[in-house]
Amino acid sequence: MKKGQQLHELIHSMSKSEKRYFKVNSNKECSIYERLFDLICTQSTYDSGALRQCLEQEKIKSPLTRIQHHLYQLVLASLAAFQKNKHPRYAVLHAIQQYIMLRDRGLHHQGRQLLQKALKIAQQYNYYGLMLEIYDLMEDWITEEMNYNKVLGHKQQLQDSMVKHLAYTSHIADLKEKIYELRLFFLEHNFARTAEHKAFLLQYLSPCERELKREQNQLKRRLLLTILVYVYYGLQDYKSLLLTEKRRLGLLDKDAFGAHISPFLVYAYHRNLLWILLRNKNYAAHQLLVQKMQENDYWKGRFTSNFYAVKLEIAEKVTQLYARVEQGHYRPAYHQIDQLWSFYHQTEKHWDTNLLVHALIVFMNTTFCLGKYNETIDWLQWLEREIPPSDLLPYRNMGKIAHLLIHDGLGASQYIRNVLESTRIRLYRKHAFFEVASLFLKFFKKKINRSVVVEEALLLEYKKKMEKVAVQEGQKGFFILFNFVDWFDSKLQDCTIAALNRNF
Repeated sequence: MKKGQQLHELIHSMSKSEKRYFKVNSNKECSIYERLFDLICTQSTYDSGALRQCLEQEKIKSPLTRIQHHLYQLVLASLAAFQKNKHPRYAVLHAIQQYIMLRDRGLHHQGRQLLQKALKIAQQYNYYGLMLEIYDLMEDWITEEMNYNKVLGHKQQLQDSMVKHLAYTSHIADLKEKIYELRLFFLEHNFARTAEHKAFLLQYLSPCERELKREQNQLKRRLLLTILVYVYYGLQDYKSLLLTEKRRLGLLDKDAFGAHISPFLVYAYHRNLLWILLRNKNYAAHQLLVQKMQENDYWKGRFTSNFYAVKLEIAEKVTQLYARVEQGHYRPAYHQIDQLWSFYHQTEKHWDTNLLVHALIVFMNTTFCLGKYNETIDWLQWLEREIPPSDLLPYRNMGKIAHLLIHDGLGASQYIRNVLESTRIRLYRKHAFFEVASLFLKFFKKKINRSVVVEEALLLEYKKKMEKVAVQEGQKGFFILFNFVDWFDSKLQDCTIAALNRNF
């Protein structure tokens, strides 16, 4: 991304207070930067031509790229100054920066109070890396200090800090290593599908639960709960997962925000809870959480811009649609698709690829169950055209079968025959939906070689096989949103899947 586009995104991420602070504190001699700042604020999309025209009017000969780069630095400096009193880490870094400027002018004695205050904040929030930086700067004092007891006190303070820092850092690194291991497991397997997978996850369970009971440090508690979230998700223990995620959200108090919780984690934890409530089929609690998150002052003090608030609004809308489909309310869900797709075009830059894929899958699910197969194929083609293949790896098995199911609904039996006779459809055992996709593939291969007279017997045969897959420990997670057994019932009863459901 070019610097101009980055500058546009940065400025549009600023709150009204941050923009006002920048303009009040900008140097009048640098009015061209304020002019460009105001112009970019009015641009819904980045327009370099308008910026160049502004430079020409001001008779500025410097290249636009150079001016944009400097404005970008000015905005960052303004944001840092604005936030220094709102975030303890900013306050410590700001004090260190000020001390270094004083020290380099031979005025380090003026900065002692600054550094001592920064040290107290760093100790309060366990910023051990910053504490060591402060102790390093304190060497200026030790070099000139003539009082033996003061030097000895500094030495002891440094030793104590080093011991605590090494122990603390080692423990944090160990917990984060476990999180990485579980994240890799999740990316490869999604959840436990074999006894070996289950044993791998269970090895984390008891030690983390025991440690959590005695641990008081907020950061360590959050990391332990994160490990348990991964474990319970992998084990598909959604009740324990829900309780654990609620405990993790309970750590998001004011002090936690200031200390070590980033806005992204606030977003991620709330997004996860929305999905977990659906996994528990707790639709009422899901709706209550959505209503709570929509209250005006709920996010006060949590976000400095509306970026993550918009992302959470996206998560709310996608999960609300998901809840309707999961409950079989296909018609209301269908009417919600256009609204959500319009919202996507308004907020495109805020969407996670994973959440967009989930939304598109729900779109396809809804239209397919209602028998609107032409719309389903349109959504599938958009998905395959616009989403990078690497983001679709978990769905590659089902994606191949989806074409057969949709064209079967369209009555394009010749298309299915041509595909199966001319193309070897390769399925991937390590990816999701392998067993489900394999059954469908076998069904269609047998169907094209049999007469219509015996199709009912074939449907009954494979319906029973699919029912067995649906209750397998490592497969039932794939039947949450779309019960593949229903497809066989809809064929046997010659109706849409939605018509099987009373909520239609």
